Amino acid sequence: VKDVTSSGLLALVVATLQREAPELLTGEVGMPDCALAHAPVSAKRRLLAAAYDAKGADFILSMGKGIKDIGFDPVMHVLLRSATPLVMAAKFQRFEQFTHSRHRSAIEGRENGLTVSRFATSGPPPLRVENLLIAGLLIAVLEELRCTGVSLETGPPPFGRFSLTWRAFDPARKEDLPAMEKRRRHEPLKFYGADETRPLARRAVGLLVDDIGRNWSCAEMARELGFSTRTFQRRLKDEGTSLSAMIRAVRT
Repeated sequence: VKDVTSSGLLALVVATLQREAPELLTGEVGMPDCALAHAPVSAKRRLLAAAYDAKGADFILSMGKGIKDIGFDPVMHVLLRSATPLVMAAKFQRFEQFTHSRHRSAIEGRENGLTVSRFATSGPPPLRVENLLIAGLLIAVLEELRCTGVSLETGPPPFGRFSLTWRAFDPARKEDLPAMEKRRRHEPLKFYGADETRPLARRAVGLLVDDIGRNWSCAEMARELGFSTRTFQRRLKDEGTSLSAMIRAVRT
């Protein structure tokens, strides 16, 4: 199986080097298309190794700050629309199985913090530079989610386990996705599974659109809307829909 990584991660590396250390870029590596899910691992590792040797660990960590400068990357976009740091962490772990052939992150959440353990499903573990890149990316995403005072604590090299903590989290309601927001401004969504003319469906669709990549459960949605799980399911059934139908409709 070909060893692949996220095109968004390679784009972060290339964008940082183009801006701050163009002499480290080799001619055959250009900015990847972030609309494509995968890019070669070898290109990312080669550039990271050169950057680490020339600039050090802090430079690799700083690459995450470029998440808004790489064009539209679907995974980054969904991560940045997370309601809380723990929701973001759950998404990150879920998406990683699709964006990297072997590398995974086990993330434990706690109050004002995350503990990340990096590992490989087969073959050698992630390199030091790859772990630093992921740490820097998570720091940048947490800061974009309005976590303040984010700090990093690492174990010994290759930094396969590290902790991120923050002083405070100030959640802010994200706007709807532009195309859907424009449509909903003029008329309620009304198609199979998401009839916004019904009161509870409209509230539920609002939450789904606000964080379309979240792995919503009935219990979580019911709690957000102030219902028990059974009451929420019964009310949706009375309106001719269900949470799974609305999720399919909104994501289509």
